[in-house]
Amino acid sequence: MAAKNELIINCGISHVSASVFSYDDNVLNLNKVGLHTLTHDYTQDSLWLDSVIAGIKTLCLELKLKGNARFIFPGSFLLTKTIRVPKVEKDKQDKIVGFELSQKMPFPLADLIWDYQIIDDDGVEQEILAFAVKPEVAETFCERIVQLGLTPTQLTPAPILDYNALRASGIGLNDSETLVVNMGAKSTNLLFINPTGFLIRSIAVGGNALTQNLADRLGVLFGKAEELKKSYFAGHMNFSPDDPNLQNIESCAQQFLARASQEITRSIVTYKRLKKGKSPERIFLAGRGALLRHLPEYISQSQQLSIDYFDPTKIIQIGSRVSTEMQGLLPFMLSEPVGLASTIYMDVGDKKFAPPLNLLPSSKLTSLGFQKKKPFLCLACCVFALLPLPGLVKSKSQLQELGKTLSEQKENTQKLSQNLTIQSDLKSKFEFIDRLANEVFKKNIPFTEKQKVCWQIHNLLNELQGTLEHPEITDTWFDNLEIIIQEKKGNIRGVPVRNRNKPEIKIELTGRYLVRATDEELSGKESEKRNALIDRNSQKQAALTTYINDIPIVGKINRKVFSIEGKGDLFGKYFTHFEYQVSTKL
Repeated sequence: MAAKNELIINCGISHVSASVFSYDDNVLNLNKVGLHTLTHDYTQDSLWLDSVIAGIKTLCLELKLKGNARFIFPGSFLLTKTIRVPKVEKDKQDKIVGFELSQKMPFPLADLIWDYQIIDDDGVEQEILAFAVKPEVAETFCERIVQLGLTPTQLTPAPILDYNALRASGIGLNDSETLVVNMGAKSTNLLFINPTGFLIRSIAVGGNALTQNLADRLGVLFGKAEELKKSYFAGHMNFSPDDPNLQNIESCAQQFLARASQEITRSIVTYKRLKKGKSPERIFLAGRGALLRHLPEYISQSQQLSIDYFDPTKIIQIGSRVSTEMQGLLPFMLSEPVGLASTIYMDVGDKKFAPPLNLLPSSKLTSLGFQKKKPFLCLACCVFALLPLPGLVKSKSQLQELGKTLSEQKENTQKLSQNLTIQSDLKSKFEFIDRLANEVFKKNIPFTEKQKVCWQIHNLLNELQGTLEHPEITDTWFDNLEIIIQEKKGNIRGVPVRNRNKPEIKIELTGRYLVRATDEELSGKESEKRNALIDRNSQKQAALTTYINDIPIVGKINRKVFSIEGKGDLFGKYFTHFEYQVSTKL
């Protein structure tokens, strides 16, 4: 009997993929798969959520996805801790792990959603790998997903899934030390597997580091450097041998390979110290970052170990609906989805697989449980609604024996009574819903107010960033932005009652701007040079003040200070320090 389809969505830093798996006759089938590359600025983590939601929406339209879905979260957005605890019974283990984690986590454990996995067990102590996420992050993600027509059933961390994929592949892991290098966009996960368990270590070296080096070396924006990197290393772009861009790209690639190899060597040394001299005997490469040219040869030579790509497609049956172009990318993007699918369909009771972790908020799990019970509840309501039917039929047959007038009066009375009951029930429900809606609205008022302030502050930052492109105030730097919240005390005449307790928000901006003058002005007499710089400085002061005053969030400018002495000589260095204090309309 074929198992039901499982939708697994892998939310990476630079891309999002959706895979639909099924399990039939002991074969794991890949029925659908889609990949969407994220286009946001990878250096801005705050843009990731909107970008990944847009990518999932695109995949839902392309692949016609709906219903339950499992989501894989990148490790860089999670809190990760490894601890060692004594081996005890299961009922005591949760308490010990919770206590130890509460000492190590940067936030109170009660304010986090967390789960853990035993990754090594020597019979005396157990090594625990724990993952945690802030509830607001998980809940916001789930709410956005539900709006797309998907129901999240699992939110699991990505780093642990490569282990299950290798276990499912049948590669011998019980008699040797193995290292899996999964190179992503922001970081690289190192998975050390030994006969008693495994160890995960993350290093801050990923494809984005190479992109940033290219951007710095070539003097282009990050997005342009990312396109150049992908085109060149994918073989879609060629340069002539004497092209200086070719030398720059190869130089950046060599620097990246050297740094990655150095970090891997350092991690291996740390692993050998923990495992008392044991070191990996072979290395597998995984992830889209592994497509970097000469990476396998470089790591193999530096570590003096055999190295190979890990191909998770060898243990799955690829469906006919998967395009040939997509099949070429599958070995580098499916290790984590295959690892999760293995824990779903294969024998989870066998302890060779790491049990799946779930960081889904408990409120979402409760809601999902109610959704599963809803059909049964509807059926039960229908059955109870039909119970009075035999009595009504019997009463009707008896009433037919009565006189015509009495029968009509009874029927009219019954109809009026039923209508009255229905109206009364509806009134009670509407009153309850109205009260509930009012209470929910009242409780959500602080959150909606905070949300408005956050978005307006975000808009303010975008407006300030616009100085980079404004022709009159270019060469302007903002060194410090401070938000001052002042609580209002007492009744203030002229202020509406609803706003009397609303705090007043002020913003202090400090920075500096460069005063440019033409070569002709600077080469003149000292007095002429001084007058030219003063004129340029005055024009820029006026333009900057006008720009800040025109920002929608700014109510008025309370104070503005411009200084060329003490912090920098205008006539020696040609820049001016400024300070603004503004009142906002928040």
